[in-house]
Amino acid sequence: MNRTTWIVIGVICLLGLGGLVAFTKQGETNVDNIDAATVLQSSNGSIGDRTTGKSGAKVIVFEYADYQCPGCGAAYPTIKSIQETYKDKVTFVFRNFPLTSIHPNALAAASVAEAAGQQGKFWEMHDLLFTQRSAWVNLTADQRGSVFLSYAQQLGLDTAKFTSDQSSKLVSEKINLDRALGGKMGVSSTPSFFIGSTKVDSTTTDEVINSKPDAFMSKLDDALRAAGETPPAR
Repeated sequence: MNRTTWIVIGVICLLGLGGLVAFTKQGETNVDNIDAATVLQSSNGSIGDRTTGKSGAKVIVFEYADYQCPGCGAAYPTIKSIQETYKDKVTFVFRNFPLTSIHPNALAAASVAEAAGQQGKFWEMHDLLFTQRSAWVNLTADQRGSVFLSYAQQLGLDTAKFTSDQSSKLVSEKINLDRALGGKMGVSSTPSFFIGSTKVDSTTTDEVINSKPDAFMSKLDDALRAAGETPPAR
């Protein structure tokens, strides 16, 4: 797709934030005392951040995304490639930011990924949701359930636990926390990326969506050098 098309998609995703704000107020997830630019660990039974790459890296990338968002789907292979290049240098964090007012399957997809994560298969389900996006994105609530269940079976999950965890308080609280953290960091569209606490500009994000990773990787290289690290060869 060309830049104009993605601008239109971005505006549509932005409009969905009205419903998101209302949801967050209802959920009352308080993140006043949480540093949103740090990796959150599991504690007291809560679900911590979903991370990949180097554990404890000096440079952290935060992605706020909606599995049903077209831009997030388009950005996925580019981000996957960037993660592979920087896996020994950078910690990558995925946080859920489903825009429920315009994407009726987004919250269910986020719940599916987090439920799989309860069995150690978050990233495998995350990848399936994006690579198989066309298979579920336009389904009804009744139809999507069987598709998501087939993904769980494909990953060898305990399907009874998987089904139960999707609607659990633990998973719901994790998604609400991710959304609240996004709000605190000023997320206004998906996908949104941060290198530490610094938001990646919209032009660079558009390039990621359009399969052009160079500007994003240059920012990562700069962040690594500033942290005293040597960027990977590429």
